[in-house]
Amino acid sequence: MRKIRNAVGYAGAVCMAAVLAGTGCAAGETELASQEQTELRVVYASGDANWKACLEYVAELFMEEYPDISVELYTPGNRENRLYSDQLKVLYAEDEFYDVLELREPGKAAGAGILADIPESVEERIAESFVQAGGGKYVPIYQMNRGIIYNRDVFRRLGLEEPVSYDAFLDCCQTLLDAGYRPLTVGGEDLWHMEFWGNFLFENYMLDEEQQVVWTEERAEQMLSDFRHLYEAGYVAEEYQDLSDNQTVQEIAAGNAVMLQTGAWMLPQIRGMNPDLDLGFFYLAGPQGRCYAVRDISNCWGISQSCAEDEEKYRAAADFLTFFYSEDVYGDVLDTMSAEPVTAQEPERIESEITELVERADREEVIVTDQMVSSQDTPGGFRNTFNRILKEALWGDRPVEELAAELTTQWEGEK
Repeated sequence: MRKIRNAVGYAGAVCMAAVLAGTGCAAGETELASQEQTELRVVYASGDANWKACLEYVAELFMEEYPDISVELYTPGNRENRLYSDQLKVLYAEDEFYDVLELREPGKAAGAGILADIPESVEERIAESFVQAGGGKYVPIYQMNRGIIYNRDVFRRLGLEEPVSYDAFLDCCQTLLDAGYRPLTVGGEDLWHMEFWGNFLFENYMLDEEQQVVWTEERAEQMLSDFRHLYEAGYVAEEYQDLSDNQTVQEIAAGNAVMLQTGAWMLPQIRGMNPDLDLGFFYLAGPQGRCYAVRDISNCWGISQSCAEDEEKYRAAADFLTFFYSEDVYGDVLDTMSAEPVTAQEPERIESEITELVERADREEVIVTDQMVSSQDTPGGFRNTFNRILKEALWGDRPVEELAAELTTQWEGEK
């Protein structure tokens, strides 16, 4: 991270400087309040410390450049372990759905007619292939890479190589277990965390060679049976069903577990907890022999219709998003999140060990795809059911045949 590392606590530092100067914070706040300001609310998903720091950083710099706009960062929180998309539905029902919105299932929000068009000043910064339409335009925030983060120190100690097949992956897990390590950590407490494995399973069991969905109950049964095997073989610990997503990072940093299926954006967090840890990253091949590298563009920016109905707010939203995608600011965000750009112009980046790890994972046989559970025409109810059944497949007692039948009924009913 560059400037973003210093962004957290920025407001407190400014306040302390004012106190030391003898002016105090209250005077500054009174002076600011006396100015005519447009209030802009930015709603985002909680749960990732780096993303929170990014938005705080962008908001602080933006308000310095646009003192007539006040930005409120708002997160709905994790209500009853709901997916973020479902939390947005609650905000909409409570008339709290405004102004600039992070979206996780943008197509559904656009289809519901609750999004406005993205302003031209923002759209022209985005590569044409990424601009989406349909009841309002929305744009991806960045491209994210999903795969397995692992402890290279342990691999090296045991003479292990990055597995290039699923069988080799299972062999790695067994070698790690025999040596006294916990091969895999999973954040079972946060139900949405299960979707990291869920997308891997969906791509490798439900996609054909043309990346078209072929869902059958037989495929679902095999998928859940193979997933349950990770627990039955001892590769996933019993207590991990009560582990949060954030605690999985701690498990890797502390050396308690060796591998984690997650996003590359977790690499800086682990490194921050243990700078001496040698980390690796690879895309896991599936049992069918295909190895997918997911280019996740499901995190998007949208602007609500209610915001667009207020000329001043809509202009403020346009200014905020244009500023977000400006070269210097966007480059810092990408570096912090270990993400790839969606802008027409490549921003300046810092070549780091983490970006090199992700680039090195792109082997010749890796298939790049954007096919995820969230990219399908599936209502949020299916994703909740999928994540719940994945957790039950690992740690529950119900037969996989019963779980597969329930999941298939949900899929076919929703489709």
